[in-house]
Amino acid sequence: MYDSWGEWREDRRRILTEPPLPTAPATVAFCALCWGQGRIWSAARNGEGLIPVACGHCQGKGVMHSAC
Repeated sequence: MYDSWGEWREDRRRILTEPPLPTAPATVAFCALCWGQGRIWSAARNGEGLIPVACGHCQGKGVMHSAC
């Protein structure tokens, strides 16, 4: 906890001025087929609309690990 508003302000200022952390490592790329969602929409077996199905390209992970 903070002892004063000054400490809180300094902490907030430090957090807001730090560069953001990367959301994914550089060796990871989003799947081009499902666009990182991990699923694609497929026709339902009974023909009544669409259902989400795990992406076969990335096995439902949404990311592809590059060889670099």
